[in-house]
Amino acid sequence: MTAVTNRKILIIDDDEELSLTTAKYFIERGNEVECVGLLSDAEEALGRTGFDAVLLDLILPDGEGTDLFKRCQSLPPVIVMSALSSEEHMLDSFDAGALDYIIKPSSPRLIEARLSLRLLPDDKGRICICGLTADAISRTAEYDGKQLSLTGSEFNILWYLMNHAGVYFDAVTLYEEVWQMPSLKTNSIKYHISNLRRKIKAASDKDLIVTEFGKGYKFMTEAWR
Repeated sequence: MTAVTNRKILIIDDDEELSLTTAKYFIERGNEVECVGLLSDAEEALGRTGFDAVLLDLILPDGEGTDLFKRCQSLPPVIVMSALSSEEHMLDSFDAGALDYIIKPSSPRLIEARLSLRLLPDDKGRICICGLTADAISRTAEYDGKQLSLTGSEFNILWYLMNHAGVYFDAVTLYEEVWQMPSLKTNSIKYHISNLRRKIKAASDKDLIVTEFGKGYKFMTEAWR
């Protein structure tokens, strides 16, 4: 397991005891951690400070945890930590833009292990292919200075496809690779890719994600119209 060190982490959970236990674990490993129990406080913290990751509970006193994706236009990698274990809650979280889902209670060591998979060093956080640039640190994408307004899930899929440009992935494989868990037999990948292709086309006038029957989806290594 890769240790998580020298990072800024925001914990959004109204369970104070759990938050403090998790925070203590990461602080002892050289991280900066801020704990809040409300969405409103989380929104203020995210506007004030740049974080490397967010640990997010789903049930909060002032709203659903996934409302954070609607309140904040750009978010660092978000890992949901919730006692809710149904497929519906997982799907809703992934569709909103969460990168991972951990069922509570969970040990800090497991949280660190999952978090380490989602954090990239700065020198590996940016990629540019066919004029489209994606930045995993800011979680933004642009083409020739034109910013793409992507949801969290759209960015997650784009980042994976660009890092494997030229390789086809079917919907099930893409789901399992992006979210590192078994596919929940959902059509969400097709829905997100449809929106992603439309947004890329609008910004670049190019089809950079193509589909081939029997093979799936791939990001182009050379642009074509």
